Amino acid sequence: MLCAMGVSPPKPPVLRRMRMRRKPKAPRRFLAEVCASLGACELRRLLRSCCRPLRSALRASRRRTTRPRSLQQRLAHEGFSMTPSPFCADGFFVGVSDTLSCQEPKLGESLLHLSGEVYGQEATSTLPVEALRMAALQKFGHDAKLHVLDLCAAPGSKASQVASQLRPESLVVNEPRKERAALLQANLLRAGVAEALVLCLDGRKVGALAPKAFNVVLVDAPCSGEGTVRKDPTAWDRWAQDNHSLQLQSRCDLQQELLGSAWEALQPGGLLVYSTCTLNNKENEMQCCWLQQQGAKVISLGAQPMATKQGFLRVWPHLLDAEGFFVACFCKDADNHPELDKTKDADADAFESLDLRRLRPSEVTLLKQRVRQELQYLLPEGILVADEQGNVFLLPRHSPRIRGLLPHALTLGLRLTTQQRLSKELRLVAGGNLSSQEWMELHSSTGGGLSAASLALKRAENAPAAAAAFQEMLQQRLTPDQVSYNTLLDAHAKSADGTGAHQVLNEMINTSVAPGVVSFTIVIEAYARAGDRAAAEEVFKSMQRFNVQPNQITYTALLRARLEAGDLAAAERLESHLNLVGYTLLIDAYARLGKCVKAEETFEALTQRGLTPNLATYTALMKAYAKAHHPHKAEEVLDRLKAEGLEPNALSYLTLINAHSKEGDLRRAEELYSEQGPSLASATAMISAYGRAKDAAKAQEVFDQLRAQSIRPDAVCARQLSQALAQVRQNDLRLSAEVKLRHGA
Repeated sequence: MLCAMGVSPPKPPVLRRMRMRRKPKAPRRFLAEVCASLGACELRRLLRSCCRPLRSALRASRRRTTRPRSLQQRLAHEGFSMTPSPFCADGFFVGVSDTLSCQEPKLGESLLHLSGEVYGQEATSTLPVEALRMAALQKFGHDAKLHVLDLCAAPGSKASQVASQLRPESLVVNEPRKERAALLQANLLRAGVAEALVLCLDGRKVGALAPKAFNVVLVDAPCSGEGTVRKDPTAWDRWAQDNHSLQLQSRCDLQQELLGSAWEALQPGGLLVYSTCTLNNKENEMQCCWLQQQGAKVISLGAQPMATKQGFLRVWPHLLDAEGFFVACFCKDADNHPELDKTKDADADAFESLDLRRLRPSEVTLLKQRVRQELQYLLPEGILVADEQGNVFLLPRHSPRIRGLLPHALTLGLRLTTQQRLSKELRLVAGGNLSSQEWMELHSSTGGGLSAASLALKRAENAPAAAAAFQEMLQQRLTPDQVSYNTLLDAHAKSADGTGAHQVLNEMINTSVAPGVVSFTIVIEAYARAGDRAAAEEVFKSMQRFNVQPNQITYTALLRARLEAGDLAAAERLESHLNLVGYTLLIDAYARLGKCVKAEETFEALTQRGLTPNLATYTALMKAYAKAHHPHKAEEVLDRLKAEGLEPNALSYLTLINAHSKEGDLRRAEELYSEQGPSLASATAMISAYGRAKDAAKAQEVFDQLRAQSIRPDAVCARQLSQALAQVRQNDLRLSAEVKLRHGA
């Protein structure tokens, strides 16, 4: 079907040499299960592929993205690059753009994610809704009124994708646990989805309460998650547990009961999509076989290399360089073309016990005008009701057949006002010109929970703002955990506020939240950035009193403190305890001091310990060679990192450009500058090089190129150009004086 609908089959990826931090362990029982499906040769490829790190991905929201053509440019501005995903028209793999600092931005903290324009969603996770969209389009046509049930919806990625891509007439989403249901609702509001009815109900009961109520049902079932091994290397470990068979059977029983409930809730002629992120047959094909015994007919989804002979989709990680996934689509028999229920506004009498009053037409008009004026937002269709306290709600549209589900709704609908003020829920769903901090605060206060509050804390611009966010968390009666305290500590560390970080550490000690190794490490890092080595050493020693063992990151923070103090000998004594970051810092320190041989030895030491150098490590070694006037050796490092599948960034090119230009090799510097493309740092280096060569025309040309590329030169760049022009003028004056002297003679 995917091919028939004009979607090209995904091409197998070109794999690069990358490694994850911890190789997954594959118990023999699991290997035997997979080998039976794939064969021995393919099994080896699978195991190698699963040792690679997870590829980050996102999905663009059609609800929020008002400027889709500029989405890629705006993501690039926040430090990300995008490549299309083969699994969804709106899906993209996302990487980190080149940065001078080699620091990776986090998608979950970007404004585009916080505002709901993009949703961080694993690439294969978009496949169920994409398959559902195509099947619905083929069966019902473009203008069908769809009544959709997402039976296992939290945390909301697929539910928001349904709202974005299918534009259903009504959407009911379910999560049995209340705190996760609140998170589901908050995520939908952030994605601009106001019309969903959020249930907090055991999914196995939905079919009995709303039989034949939906023409589209999605069951993304809870599963063993074997396909997510790149994200969670422990995903296969449960196969080695003694009670694995019992756990697997329990999951299969739950999946079958959920499928039975979903099948009962599905109208004749309707569509059901079943999906998991696991690899074994029991949770996938065998469940589909059971559903077929209930009368379900398979709708073949096609598209090599994902298609199975039964008509399902199965993504193996080694074939598409993505997480493992399984998708199946079914249809329920109907004598005629299914007649879709018409939705109607929710009746206030459905909530009789809640004593709701329907707003008068004049009140509705005034409120809609107010919302449009203050938030530039048009309220979706539905009826507006008020409770006894005067709070106004927008009740979503629904089919009369779901009346039995309404008592299990998490809320009446979208809260519009509270105490005569527009509600936080409405402000969140309306969006608008909000800052990152405002987005996070709204998301946290509308049900995002402790994780959302912690993210708001993490995005605080400075330590005082983080402290204020921490107090807001307490006012919401959320109990801070170790992660929350560590986030507050990190804010002090980023501000080089060692004293403030130490005060937070003492507060943790005086509460029931015991500080861990991460807590102590952040305080050491804070003192290191503040240049207070003595305090950093004291915190390190205090870890013993609390029976907290330092890890490699702790030693790296202590290394930074000793390097900042200029005590290279003391820093070297920590070498055996360092991780890759620590080794990179040590190589960089040797590079700044011109100790090329020591940098080489340290680089070899880290490889002998089994560590894999990253781009920052290679760049530090390049700096050492450049400082020692060995540009050709620096070039060899560039070739080596490319051979390892890494892409040089702006700092890598800048290092090489400086190395060659300072040795007088302007031709090679120009080649490197052309290969990289204009950037402020490399252009400044080239202007400086042309200045030393007394070539003012070339220096001016590079400066003009920057402006033509809309790259604004900074003060350093302008100063280098001025110096280059001044040197040429001085040279011209000197030549003119010599000519006059010769003529005078």
